Amino acid sequence: MESDDEIIKSLIARGLIGVPLGALISKNKNKDASLGELVGAAIVETFTANQKAMQTNVPLYVEENGKLYLIDANRVKTYVSTIENQPSNYRKNLN
Repeated sequence: MESDDEIIKSLIARGLIGVPLGALISKNKNKDASLGELVGAAIVETFTANQKAMQTNVPLYVEENGKLYLIDANRVKTYVSTIENQPSNYRKNLN
């Protein structure tokens, strides 16, 4: 099986997690063991699910840099559309 760092790099390359999250996980995985283990387990499961999905004949949709792509069973990536950023209207304070 691949090392944690290789899995993180692969997930970033495929657009499954963002670069900031990948860097945060790699940087802090030894500082807070319980958080690192939880996030690490989630990432490994995401990677495993992605690998299994790629072995099926079901097409996958992925987002890369604001663009939506379809990946077919032969791993051919086809552009579908551009995804517009939606403005966030979240309150900064929950009180």
